[in-house]
Amino acid sequence: MGKRKGRMIKNVILAVAIPIILYLILLIMRPEAMGGTQILDILRQAMLPTILAWGVTFACKLGLWHFAAGANVIAGIILGGGIANRLGGGNLLIAVCIIVTSLLIGCLSGLLYIKMKVPSIIATVGTMLILESISALAWGGGGVSVDPSFGQFFNRTPVVIISTVIFFFIAYVLYTKTKYGFNLKAVANNINVAQQQGISVDKVKWISFILVGLYSGFYGVLSLARSNVQNPTTNMGSMDMVFSAIMCFFVAAALEKYVNLIVGVYIGGVTVQLIKFGIVAMGLSGQFNNAAVAVALLVFCALSSESPYMVQFRQRFGRLRRSNVQVKKQ
Repeated sequence: MGKRKGRMIKNVILAVAIPIILYLILLIMRPEAMGGTQILDILRQAMLPTILAWGVTFACKLGLWHFAAGANVIAGIILGGGIANRLGGGNLLIAVCIIVTSLLIGCLSGLLYIKMKVPSIIATVGTMLILESISALAWGGGGVSVDPSFGQFFNRTPVVIISTVIFFFIAYVLYTKTKYGFNLKAVANNINVAQQQGISVDKVKWISFILVGLYSGFYGVLSLARSNVQNPTTNMGSMDMVFSAIMCFFVAAALEKYVNLIVGVYIGGVTVQLIKFGIVAMGLSGQFNNAAVAVALLVFCALSSESPYMVQFRQRFGRLRRSNVQVKKQ
């Protein structure tokens, strides 16, 4: 029991090492920018992209790169919010309409992908362009706006924290405690073996797309609450949200041997926010944000890659670490 507890503590320390190291580097280089409650602000800001990343994780775990998630968010807000406004509903109806619309988009996107039998990149990029066009045409192209009271309620720190905790537990239970979660991991590990065991691969993929839609809705409500306005985007302008979400997933995938994947996604969210905050703290243009996230994405892609070179690298690193431990014991 003692060894197990010690191993668990060690794994947690290793998992949070990346954001802690990033924070310490920023603290040394820009102590004036990292003082006070700044770290608490970063932890709160990490919650919103993490919510979308939890949804995207269910697809990415299967190797389905869901590039339409950002467009799903925007379409859910504009279509769902617009419907609620025309029904004359209050803040709760607006939130429900956004979530339901995003969920329906996820359902339809999943069916489209499964029936077309095309690579997920092609299917989701096509879906993204369609959703961006629909969002730009809906309600005369003016987007959607809500009463300031919407943001005053849903953007309160206690509401954001409680919502994030609820969404975390939903994702955690789905991934670790349900038949879907078991089937998801089985398909991800070996699709042929999963099919031989009677697992419906198409059903697992469809549910994953539905969950992307659901979490896009959760994200959409809290995102709209920040500004009370959502304008349409075109020319793949929704991809910024997707890259941040996928970055969170790759950090989590690299850390999965130490912590649960769903927990790792939040660590990834904090890492992404630290990178973006570091760009601003260093006085660099915000244009460097995407470049910095892209470089970090490539690094974590490489670390979690199963290519022969990276497998060999990790094996050598593991042997080196074990030999150092043995030397210290002697």
